[in-house]
Amino acid sequence: MENEYRIKLRWLIIVATVIRCIFASFMELGNDEVYYFTYAQQLDWNHFDHPPMVGLVIRFFTLNLHWVNEFSMRLGAIALSAFNTWLIARIACQLMSPRAGLIAAILYTASLYSSIISGLFILPDSVANTFWLASLWSMLCIVNAEDNRTKNNQLLLLGLWIGLACLSKVHAISLWVGFFAYVLIFDRRFFGLKNFYFSMLITGICILPILVWNYQHEFITWKFHGERVNILDSGFRWDFFAQAFFGQLFYNNPFLVYLYVVILVLLFKNRLKIYGLSPKSILLLLCCSLPIIALTMGLSLFRQTLPHWSGAGFFALMLISAFWIDRRVELNSIPKIRKILNLQLSFTLVVMLLAVLAIKWYPGNLFAVANAEELGKGDVTLDMFGWQDLMEEFAQVRSADIEQGEMRAEDVLLVDNWYPAGHYYFYIARPLGIRTIAIGKLTDIHKFAWLNLTEPPIQQHENAYYIAPSNTFRDPVALYADLFEEIRLHKTLEQRRGNRVIRHWYIYQLKGAKQVLGDLKPQQYPN
Repeated sequence: MENEYRIKLRWLIIVATVIRCIFASFMELGNDEVYYFTYAQQLDWNHFDHPPMVGLVIRFFTLNLHWVNEFSMRLGAIALSAFNTWLIARIACQLMSPRAGLIAAILYTASLYSSIISGLFILPDSVANTFWLASLWSMLCIVNAEDNRTKNNQLLLLGLWIGLACLSKVHAISLWVGFFAYVLIFDRRFFGLKNFYFSMLITGICILPILVWNYQHEFITWKFHGERVNILDSGFRWDFFAQAFFGQLFYNNPFLVYLYVVILVLLFKNRLKIYGLSPKSILLLLCCSLPIIALTMGLSLFRQTLPHWSGAGFFALMLISAFWIDRRVELNSIPKIRKILNLQLSFTLVVMLLAVLAIKWYPGNLFAVANAEELGKGDVTLDMFGWQDLMEEFAQVRSADIEQGEMRAEDVLLVDNWYPAGHYYFYIARPLGIRTIAIGKLTDIHKFAWLNLTEPPIQQHENAYYIAPSNTFRDPVALYADLFEEIRLHKTLEQRRGNRVIRHWYIYQLKGAKQVLGDLKPQQYPN
């Protein structure tokens, strides 16, 4: 029987991975994904908004940037997602049974956040989630260990896993908050173990590069994220709360969230008891899940938050649910449980199929402004559509300009915001060999302030291109009138989908720079 569940787990991982590979090859990169390509292009100990790990993973799976395309960019996320599915299954199997392991793997695969958002698209979460799950495994081993040797060894591993998770995404420090809360409330004997403190020291050593980099750059990252979560000058925003609530509901699969709530209610009614499982395990998992979910929801009452901020907090709920469902199977509920799990997987697959169909073939704009000046505004599908076509059309325009003597091959592509600068950098500047210079506020251009240092700045009297999409239009005259002698609209390109125009690309020529541009250090940019 155990072998049967292992075979099913293997097929679940294989089928899910193949599906992700197909989708990865079929869709253009999203705005976050192309932005994180800059992390791989210019490696550093830390970056403006996130630690370095996602850039290293992209470097590894693109063969040191010698094999760069949509599939290779996402291959790291896909490979880690397959490993994470096995890992969460292994945790549940070790604590309960192979059947519980299979159920946990199904719940992980059925979550849009873990299976698609971080399991297909390459994000800091894609890497952080692996170390998050490894941290949960070590914590569970620690609280259930009967011998001190296992407990001490796992404590050291815990420090390493949380440290590596923080090098992927700093919010992973909440794992220490959860574990410390468990120790403080339920088992203070850990405070007497020297490896408990060595473990925290290991985490500190891991995140030392982040601290040193921020010290060298006047703590830019902390200031940026601190402003995002600062609630002192904010009033109640029920619209932000609604966005966070329904966003988390959707990202984590509403059917799964409903299942978690039902199981938690039954669990508390049963005084946190699941037959065959130590109550310590349940308490620990709750400490590593509910606080980060509650914190995200609490912040959303004052500031705009993103639904995936709390995504990893749901992993512990997956494990608890897998344990509970496994016990219910013992009560002869197999047909009903099987239908529930199939529903979860079907929801995620259907959502992904509908998303791909909308991105590739929806005739017109989806929930977007229809007027010509802001055509496509609000259409989220445009983030992953039309960039390759833009490159080909822009290449023709640029070639004609060079032949006619209007522009030179050395003229730069000027950008003012990380989005859509990431797309321009990946789909236009990189394949066409155009240098990219960002001029704007540091809070707008982010990593591009550092990339400027790798390129020759714009010299006085040089020219530049500026591309303004209608869905996120910004007028270069308003931005750069004081920096160039002349700014004029040169071409208007149409982007079509389903034989309908869904976006305009306004190609501007900026003639005669009045001064040297793009030679500032990151600290010199205005905030």
